[in-house]
Order: sequence, then structure tokens, then C-alpha cells
Amino acid sequence: MVVVAQADNLQIIVADDGRALAADGQIDSHTSNALDEALADVAAEAEVSLDLAKVSFIDSSGLRVIVRSHKRQRGGGGRLVIVSPSETVVRLLEITGLTDQLQIRPGTAG
Repeated sequence: MVVVAQADNLQIIVADDGRALAADGQIDSHTSNALDEALADVAAEAEVSLDLAKVSFIDSSGLRVIVRSHKRQRGGGGRLVIVSPSETVVRLLEITGLTDQLQIRPGTAG
């Protein structure tokens, strides 16, 4: 695992194979660009997992990054899988109706 970005209140960690990312902190208008860049580095034909277990806050700019990455992966024959989203993330995905659009793999709380 390698830390690829640290922006304000967000740290992004990428697995050695480049296809598993984890976000730790807040995804907002000040930090979403770093996440967008990290996700854009993954080949569109690949399956990429995005672990959001340690995300304490996410706003519409973070959602935009996730949706854009989902569309890019799907368009290239790959897919984006949201892994272990925190309660904060789940709540926002439910409110916006994205739980029906995105592939979400729940994890264990802790």
C-alpha cells in the first residue's frame, strides 16, 4: 500500500496493484480533486475497489467524483466497487438514490 495523496483532511492509499484504493478523512470540494486523480489513474477496463470505511464526511463534489469514476470504469468495460462505506457515506448514497446505481460491498463495522 502506498499513500498517493494527502490533501487537507484526506489521505488516499493505493494498493500495490493499483486497483484497490482507500480514502481516510473528508471528501469535499477541497479534497475531491485528489481522489479524482487517483481514480483516473486506474485503467478503465479494470475492476477498482474504493474503500470508504474511514470517510467521516462527503459532499456533492465527492459524489461527483464517484459517479464520474463509475461511468468511466463502466464505459471501459471495468467497474467501480464501493467497499465498506461508512455510515456517513451510506446515508448520502441513500438520500441521493445512488445505492441503486453503484455496486456497494458492505463491510464490517469497526
